[in-house]
Amino acid sequence: MSSLRAELLGQAPASGKFRMLLPPGWEQHSVSKEDEQQLVRRAGEKLARAHRPDLFAQLSSQVAEMMAGLRERNAIAYAFAGEASPTWALGAASLVGVLRTGDDEVSLDALVRHAIDNFDAQPLGDDYRIVRWVERHPVTIGDESVVSTTINYLIPVPRTYRKKAVQWVVTVPHPDTVAADDPRLAQWVALFDAHIATMEWEQSA
Repeated sequence: MSSLRAELLGQAPASGKFRMLLPPGWEQHSVSKEDEQQLVRRAGEKLARAHRPDLFAQLSSQVAEMMAGLRERNAIAYAFAGEASPTWALGAASLVGVLRTGDDEVSLDALVRHAIDNFDAQPLGDDYRIVRWVERHPVTIGDESVVSTTINYLIPVPRTYRKKAVQWVVTVPHPDTVAADDPRLAQWVALFDAHIATMEWEQSA
């Protein structure tokens, strides 16, 4: 692990291992039960320090629900800004990697065409290995209505003939007063353009 940047290491089922640099202060996790228990334990320690152990049961349930949702989506890894992460942009954000598998009804090529037609998807880099698009959706967090901007990156899995890909999704919730062309959102896009481009598949022995 670099002292300056976290490195996300993981394995996509039936596709091999990968690695990718994360922004400074970000924490990477798998969707395993072990990581889930670690998250719950750390959350409990924070609540104890804040003298709010009464919230532990509620928070444990929320973590379990979140992790179950990630597994249901076929997620392979996720990351978020830790306490040491710089707060130069809008605030909270998260990154989730999902294994996408094409079939006869919806191929991965069709997904890319849909992203190009509806969200002006663009290739990231000259080799066209990564396709990126941005979406905006209204969401409700608690009692508050906000907008979720998602930055999507689709990367094909080698040697699967475009049948499998990893879709990285950066989610940035923010007030609905933040316009799509807000410079702070542009900072998030530029940040993850740089980091997603570092993803590499490890060669099989």
